[in-house]
Amino acid sequence: MSPSRTDVPPQRLVRHVFWKYPIIAVVLLAGIAGIAAAAGSPDSPRETIAGAAKHDPGGCVLAFAHELAGVGSSAQNASEFGVGNPAQVFVMRPLHAALATLGTVSVADLPTLQASEVRSAVATYDAASPAQRTSWATTYHHAVDALAPMGASGGMEGSQPSPDYMKIGGLRGNFGPIPTLIEADLFLAQTGYLQQYLESVDPGHSFHLTNIWLYDHPELLSTAMNKGLTDDQWGMVKERGFPVGPWYLVIPAIFHIYFPSGTTGIGFVLWNLAFAVLLLFVVPLVPGVRDLPRVLKLYRFIYRYPRPGELEEPALRERHGPVHGGRTT
Repeated sequence: MSPSRTDVPPQRLVRHVFWKYPIIAVVLLAGIAGIAAAAGSPDSPRETIAGAAKHDPGGCVLAFAHELAGVGSSAQNASEFGVGNPAQVFVMRPLHAALATLGTVSVADLPTLQASEVRSAVATYDAASPAQRTSWATTYHHAVDALAPMGASGGMEGSQPSPDYMKIGGLRGNFGPIPTLIEADLFLAQTGYLQQYLESVDPGHSFHLTNIWLYDHPELLSTAMNKGLTDDQWGMVKERGFPVGPWYLVIPAIFHIYFPSGTTGIGFVLWNLAFAVLLLFVVPLVPGVRDLPRVLKLYRFIYRYPRPGELEEPALRERHGPVHGGRTT
């Protein structure tokens, strides 16, 4: 009695469903396009410090005042992102670096300031105690805040309208050298020097400090918040002027934004390690979980098992012979 035939494919014999591949690609493309339309980065040009300073000088003055007083968004993120003291990073160090350049600036180029005034203001600020610096800067930032409609404190939790730049010059109070320092920094910002300086001191992350300063600017912070671009909204995968970041950063971004302690370095690393353990050990090893692709028959997207009798078709036997189950005789 001859052994009974079976249509169960021997070993790994399958038939690839190549005709499905273009369909799957079109469906995935449509899905990605839909996600990109709903969550993609806004199609707008990158902001520059010079552009912001020229368009809204009052907002720049407010940003510098908040940095000197330690109440800006950069101060809240200083320890997390390694910015350091924003008063030094964004105000004083650029001024120190530019002092030699300011000596060549003509009165026509810098009508409200003389280079000697800037040098004197820098020396006065550097010689003052930390408490005195804070007192000057706090008094000045409160005065500037009062010029903004519905004046509010700075910070990533909320932004405020920019003050009227034309009224800032009329402020009076015990501000020390702060107004002179900020006026000089505004000049550096408008000429493009400040952005060039910030990019040069951190060349490995060329836009890092620039982007942080732009978030200090009240108008640009409002834009970022309204478009969902701040760190607590999209984190690592989205930023104005750039395309959406690598798709594989979506999961880490979720940990960073939504999970407890995800915004801290240790918490972020631990959540990602837990997810890696899940993928490496739980998914392939736990019974039931590892069987889900087979139970859901996901293999049908790329191959299928032969139909009953398909192995006996002449075309299959001629092409594959005994290698894949077909007989040559």
